[in-house]
Amino acid sequence: MTNFKGENKLDTHFREATKNDYEAVHQLQKQVHEIHTKERPDHYKMADTTLDKEYFDNLIDEENSKVFVLVEDRPIAYSIINIKNTKERPIIIPKKVVYMNDFGVDIQHRGKGLGKIFFQKILEFAKNIEADSLELGVYEFNENAIKFYESMDLKTKIRRMEIGL
Repeated sequence: MTNFKGENKLDTHFREATKNDYEAVHQLQKQVHEIHTKERPDHYKMADTTLDKEYFDNLIDEENSKVFVLVEDRPIAYSIINIKNTKERPIIIPKKVVYMNDFGVDIQHRGKGLGKIFFQKILEFAKNIEADSLELGVYEFNENAIKFYESMDLKTKIRRMEIGL
C-alpha cells in the first residue's frame, strides 16, 4: 500500500483490490461503461450489472491479472490489468506486457490530478515486475481519455479499424 496526499488533503492510497471491493469497483466501472454505451450503442448496452462478480473474483484470484484501486474513504479509481508474456517465435521478440483492460476515475474526482498519480503507480508496478511495456486500447471517440494517456507519454502503437455491415 502506498500513501500520499490527494488534492483535497484526505489520505489517499494505492493498493491491490480485494473481493470486498467488488461493489465499489462495479460502481466505478459502471461510470466508464456509461460513456461507452452513450458513444457506441452499436456495441454496448446498459445493464444493472456491468461487471460480473464471478469475473471480478477470478481477476483477484488469477496470477496474471491484477485489480488496483486508489482509495480515499472508499475506492475512487480502479484499473484492471493482465500480465502477458509473448511466446518466442523466429520473427517475434518475446516481451512481458502489462495490458490495461480498464481504467477509471470517479466522476467527482476527475480533473484533480489523482488519475495521473494512480496511473504512475500502475507504471511503477509494471516496472517492478520488469515488464517491457504497458499497453491499452482506447476508443477514438474518447478524446478526454486520449489526451490523458498522451499526457502520460503513451504513443499510438496500432490502429484498429472497422466497417459496419
